[in-house]
Amino acid sequence: MSNSKRQSAVGSRQSAVRGSARKVLYCLLPAACCLLFSGCRQDMQDQPRYEVYEPSSFFRDGLSSRRPVEGTVPRGYLRADRQLYTGKRDAAAGSGAGGGAGAQGPTNSGESSAAESGAQMNGNSNAQAGAGGAGGGNANAGAQGGSGGAAQSNANGSQQAAAGEPDDADTFPFPVTAEVVSRGRQRYEIFCAMCHGPVGQGDGMIVRRGYRQPPSYHEDRLRRAPVGYFFRVMTEGFGAMPPYKSQVPVQDRWAIAAYIRALQLSQTNLRSAPAGSAPAEGQNETGGHR
Repeated sequence: MSNSKRQSAVGSRQSAVRGSARKVLYCLLPAACCLLFSGCRQDMQDQPRYEVYEPSSFFRDGLSSRRPVEGTVPRGYLRADRQLYTGKRDAAAGSGAGGGAGAQGPTNSGESSAAESGAQMNGNSNAQAGAGGAGGGNANAGAQGGSGGAAQSNANGSQQAAAGEPDDADTFPFPVTAEVVSRGRQRYEIFCAMCHGPVGQGDGMIVRRGYRQPPSYHEDRLRRAPVGYFFRVMTEGFGAMPPYKSQVPVQDRWAIAAYIRALQLSQTNLRSAPAGSAPAEGQNETGGHR
């Protein structure tokens, strides 16, 4: 046999072997994929598990869900700062506050002039409440009218105790800056102004359409209330007002409380003006159009 014929025979046999190998590979590859996917499906779908609230005979209490170890706190739910998250004074801070008299002074450095004035107004009102009892902090009302009007105003003020509880915080848990007050104004206009009105008179648009009217922020009992009281009302709700803890974050609730203090300060001169005096030019008596 010649060399050419021999090479041709060898080449044909090699081609046949390659073709057979490709056919075997094409058959084995789909089979391997089927086995792989069927094995994963079996493990993932039929693994033992318990549905929510499904009972279990394995544990003594008959529950499949295990209760967390006592004292554990989920990630992100540590409430170490009691004042920040509850509006209440810490035990150590409350014991050294001396009853809250003068506790709200200008303790925060770097505040804007408006924020400093608001904090000073808060401190003055708290100091008056601590020094004069339930009848204190009503000096502005005494400026209306003559001596008879002052006595009547003081008598009315003595019947209204400051709103809140004794352990409500009378200071802010963080420095009150111009940015904080601006943020509080933005959140107030979104969540509060529709009921409480643009300046806190309780004459918002929802109230004008039949909703229960909230009290004015400029009542003596609310002007002398600690800032922690406003935070707690926003968190827990009060009367017809629902809680807003799910809509407004913690820091924003404190920012709104700071803006409420600014609103109360903005109406101080109006309340201390003599009775019967006309408001200044461009100044509304009610704080909004009716």
